[in-house]
Amino acid sequence: MSRLLLKTSNHRFGVVGLSNAGKTAFLTSFIHHLKEHDESTFLLGKNHAKLSNFRELATSGGWPPFPFESYRKALSQHQRWPEKTRDRAMYSCQFERSDWTFSDLKLDLLDLPGERLADAAMLGRDYAAWSDHVLALLKNDVVYKGIATAYIKAVEEQNSTELQLILEYKRLLAVLVLSFHRLITPSVFLLDQRGVAARAGTVEELANTRLVGLDQEFQFAPLPANRRTLDTALSAEFAVRYQQYQVELVKPFIEALRTCHGLVVLVDVMALLASGDSAYDDQRQLLTDLLTVLKPGENVMQSVARQLADVLLPYQLRPAWITKLAFVAPKLDLVHPKERDHLQQLLRRFVGKLANNLAGVQHEFFSVASVVSTKQFPSTDDAHDIVGIPYRDDQGRKLAPGAEQRLRIPAIPAEWPTKWQHGQYAFPEVYPFLPKRKDSAPEQIGLDRVFNFMIG
Repeated sequence: MSRLLLKTSNHRFGVVGLSNAGKTAFLTSFIHHLKEHDESTFLLGKNHAKLSNFRELATSGGWPPFPFESYRKALSQHQRWPEKTRDRAMYSCQFERSDWTFSDLKLDLLDLPGERLADAAMLGRDYAAWSDHVLALLKNDVVYKGIATAYIKAVEEQNSTELQLILEYKRLLAVLVLSFHRLITPSVFLLDQRGVAARAGTVEELANTRLVGLDQEFQFAPLPANRRTLDTALSAEFAVRYQQYQVELVKPFIEALRTCHGLVVLVDVMALLASGDSAYDDQRQLLTDLLTVLKPGENVMQSVARQLADVLLPYQLRPAWITKLAFVAPKLDLVHPKERDHLQQLLRRFVGKLANNLAGVQHEFFSVASVVSTKQFPSTDDAHDIVGIPYRDDQGRKLAPGAEQRLRIPAIPAEWPTKWQHGQYAFPEVYPFLPKRKDSAPEQIGLDRVFNFMIG
């Protein structure tokens, strides 16, 4: 017997995080569990509701569809992790829940390249303000200050040309890329508009092949106030190029996030541990800039308006703004079971103060494994070992899929160290494990908790 549905509840979520944080694997597993819902492995609501009448929908607003099927095949049939996000994508679906009597659920999931987070500070700032913001970070941070010496010297020389400044700024960004920093802006230097990422190489190779603007003729770099005053022509030209970049690349990214009801923010805690303390500061600055620009939350009047719209208006006409933030630490299956609570504790320490400063927004912290691909090594001692199929050897070279092996993993600290170096924490990479049957979603940990928080 069909149910009488009086309305559709619409939820739109953006999934963001730095590159290689596992967004694509997160979304692929998440969607798979909705498409092939099993209430025993993906707990829906408080009473383990059932999901029915699931259907995919065409995307809206000119968004390319999220290629779920190709990613699923990569994971299950080819035993390969999905490729990184290179362009924006959306997945839209609609379904019914057994615990919702009179409404069904329409869900839009937005996937955006993590590299673009570094450009968030551009929104709401003109070229001069952006320059001051970037240069303040370069001059005030001990690590950045050493790397940026040559560029700071170049901009202070009145006879330095436009080409010299652009090349020197690209050299600076190249050093940041090669030293595992991710505060790279303009972000096209790291991921260009065609979705091609910067590859490892020398500083000069990166500086000569990457861009800091929309194209070769439209590049720009930050200038300090005294240079902007002395060289008004160059400053005006850079400002025009900056504004065009902002309009074409930054605003669509940020405005898309602003239309969401909530954000899932992936923070790869283990990558931060592996990369060293400078990466910690980088990502915290990126999240600070993003949340400052997005201004998530709602006041009392907005809350009332949203609730009335949910009752009175069709979902297409309801206003939307960010009222929920789920901060998610991925790759939980690479952590020893005895220390899995440490991962969530580190996440809370990392972003808790930023979240607590936001008014009118609910936030929660989660640790998840989108695709469980390891097992605990049976041992009576305290060895930090897991079992999995290694993805790379000790020199970082990719291996062909082989037999499962015992892999040593570092202990996860209960608190962030005061100082640590790149490579001090080395976590193994493993091949994914998924059933090859289309109707069998991968084993996961915690994805259902994220879903219930965002929808509840």
